[in-house]
Amino acid sequence: MALDIQTLFYKKIKRQKFNRTIGLFGATTIGVGSLMGAGIYVLIGEAAKTAGPSLILSYLLCGLLAFATTLLYAELARIVPRSGGGYTYAYDALGSIGGFTTGWFLALGSLFASGIYAIGFAEYSVALTGIKLTPFEIRLIAVVITMLLALINLRPKKNGKFNLQSWIIWGNVLILAFLITVSFFHLNPEIAKPVFPKGFGGTFGAISIIYISFFGFQLIANNADEIIEPEKTIPKAMKLSMIISIALNLLVAIAAIMTIPWKELSESQAPLVLVANKVLNGKGWVIISVGGILASLGALSSTLVSQSRQTYAMGKDKFFPDSMGKLDSKTNQPKMALLIGAGLVGLILLSFDVNFIAKAANFSLILSLLPVSLALWKIYRDNPAVKPKAKWKHYLPHATLLINLGLLMSLGIVSLAFGQQLALVGAAIYFFYSRKREKKGKEGMNIVLTDKKKFSLFSTNKVIVTMSNPETQKALLLFSDTLLAKKGGEVVVLAIKNVPSNLDFYEALSEAEETLEVIKRSVELAKDKNIKIQPVVRASRDVALGIIDAAEEIKSHLIVMGFPKPQLDGKPGILIKVLKNSYTDVIVLNLKIKSEQFKPEKVGVYVHDAANLNLMLISATAIAEKNNAKVILNAYLPEKYNKRQKARIDKMMVESLQTFNSPALYQINVNISNNPLEDLIIESASLDVLIVGTEQLGNENKFENSLPFQLARRAHCSVILVKSVSRFKRLLKGI
Repeated sequence: MALDIQTLFYKKIKRQKFNRTIGLFGATTIGVGSLMGAGIYVLIGEAAKTAGPSLILSYLLCGLLAFATTLLYAELARIVPRSGGGYTYAYDALGSIGGFTTGWFLALGSLFASGIYAIGFAEYSVALTGIKLTPFEIRLIAVVITMLLALINLRPKKNGKFNLQSWIIWGNVLILAFLITVSFFHLNPEIAKPVFPKGFGGTFGAISIIYISFFGFQLIANNADEIIEPEKTIPKAMKLSMIISIALNLLVAIAAIMTIPWKELSESQAPLVLVANKVLNGKGWVIISVGGILASLGALSSTLVSQSRQTYAMGKDKFFPDSMGKLDSKTNQPKMALLIGAGLVGLILLSFDVNFIAKAANFSLILSLLPVSLALWKIYRDNPAVKPKAKWKHYLPHATLLINLGLLMSLGIVSLAFGQQLALVGAAIYFFYSRKREKKGKEGMNIVLTDKKKFSLFSTNKVIVTMSNPETQKALLLFSDTLLAKKGGEVVVLAIKNVPSNLDFYEALSEAEETLEVIKRSVELAKDKNIKIQPVVRASRDVALGIIDAAEEIKSHLIVMGFPKPQLDGKPGILIKVLKNSYTDVIVLNLKIKSEQFKPEKVGVYVHDAANLNLMLISATAIAEKNNAKVILNAYLPEKYNKRQKARIDKMMVESLQTFNSPALYQINVNISNNPLEDLIIESASLDVLIVGTEQLGNENKFENSLPFQLARRAHCSVILVKSVSRFKRLLKGI
């Protein structure tokens, strides 16, 4: 059953919110799940190849460097406790381009990292079964588990206590703790000599390989809107999860280097299997395979969920499509953000190899940290009151910026080159799509008052009608329906709620009774006249721009407006803004009699402006056919006209007749006059409606003195002003 307009309106303006169900344990679990992924099971071998036994020092240094960034994020989480993580911090502090840059690379890094975790699950699962599969078949398994986890995570989150994901994550921790404990009875420090076979360069080179193992802490911040007391809980959870991660990684590195010769580790695709088999008499591969599966599942699930929260935040801010910035009404989860993210991970898995995915993940995640450092620096500079008491924390932005710049430069030419391509793609999306949408999102928002979504493969012809004055509502609605009588389509009724810059849109709409009354009247009028309409309320900082942006967002082909009435001050400020700035055709109706009495027999068209001629004739024929009226084409030449002026009028008349595809009768009048305005005013006494194209618009005073405006004011009959936009101008707007 369809909801009434008022109920639907208040349902639509109700803020979508996550439920705060995650406590300190749940938040820490998210961080540990992301940090203790498949990296420790796989990357330790690659790092050993680069650093040798000094790998232990590499893990210690990497952990300390990453902990500095953890403290940076913890500070920002304290100051800005909202979902979106690094994206939200950068967007609040640095604005549009800083926020998008951070969000873009965070999203990419999370997607590429999810690909690594998914492949880790597939490889360890296959290894456990002993079945031989091709690399492509392993990737298919990775794609399937990614989509399956996305669907599982669409379920409503009931509480922050132990659930399947928690068992998976802490089960992995227990397996690693068990391996560490058993290994310490078999340590042989002698095989870890010499400590620096690759020099200090190898020690530092390994850091860029294993850094991804210490990055997941920031995903906790993506879930801020679901965390209880986020300003306190998130910083604690970040530090706790990082301490656990550093301890486990460092202890595993010690166990591996002092149990198996580093060269042997570096040649193995499953280095921890060697360690486990050594300390568990050849049976350790089973427990390590289970650990690898749990680690991959936990990291993949945590990263998919947290990434969807960040994408949801960017969707709300209009950087991404609207569907990605909405919560599903049934599950209260960002359904589209989660499913699209999982789909992109699947595409990555089928398109790139693991080595490439790892490099892309490292580059994206490290680069996303640079704007975040700048964000905290700017917050400290602009608002000294939020600075912590500990003086050393004041230098966190500078220290983390230098740390992560150094790590970025250590990635190698291949990673940097690919990262440049990712940056160019992001720049194209931002400048040609996201920037315009984000800017308009700050200026206004549409509330479409239909309870059923319409889907069509083809665009629908839409006429958007702006409603405010009760006296003109009926006339505008009937006229719009008349225009659509031949082509068909939909009438979109628009009411604007003007919102001051210091007021939130949702807050303003909760007190929009007058605006809602306009919509209610329109709905009743439409029912009475059997006209199908789509009601829309728009909250906007500026009424004129609100009309323009609403038309563009709804993809309307035409805006229909009422002419400002003298008794209502009659200032055309809103009208002239729409006419000057709209990239949609505009028709302005000044009906001088009651709409019930508007049954024209003579429709005049002032043939003067070729640019508006087609839309003028469409309007004329629509009115004429509905009312069985005659169309009279009027043109004027000066007394001392020349051949060029005569040829121009003749050409427009021929074009008019060629365009005039209608059974209605027509009449052509070409008159001599040096003052067309006064002659048209006299002529208007014999007409029922006169259609005029607008001239090139200047400022408000110039427009008020123009022929179209003066005609609309002084004509004896109703007047319709027309402004048509060229295809070229629309194309430029699209770009």
